[in-house]
Amino acid sequence: MSVNDCRYWSYVGDEVGEARRIRRDARRFLEAQADAGRSDLDGAELVVGELVANAVLHGAPPFGVCIDWDNDPPMLCVVDRGCGMPPVYPAPGPDSETGRGLLIVRALAGEIVIDSAARNASGTRVVVALPVFRREGPHAA
Repeated sequence: MSVNDCRYWSYVGDEVGEARRIRRDARRFLEAQADAGRSDLDGAELVVGELVANAVLHGAPPFGVCIDWDNDPPMLCVVDRGCGMPPVYPAPGPDSETGRGLLIVRALAGEIVIDSAARNASGTRVVVALPVFRREGPHAA
């Protein structure tokens, strides 16, 4: 894990078991600067968790996670080196126990940008805006 002042947080690694720590550490980074009254920190943590879980379950290492908080809202980018996502993915059925992660992410974060090169096996990059806003005032970063 890496933190570059109060604007950037990142993780690069290949340990599947790190997913929980990534989610927790990303939340701590956001909490340290967030306006709790205007931010959905639980939602942001869920978005990070869903996208990291997708990279771990469907991608291949190494995995990269970065939060760029140069401006509001912070942007989350999750990258893996798997075979890529198909351009169209089916909605889960009503009895399905999986397949809702991107729907949850879209509900909490809005638009999802997915770059995937399924034809040449170079992985997937997903970018979303997190529902978090920086504190204002003398203690703001």
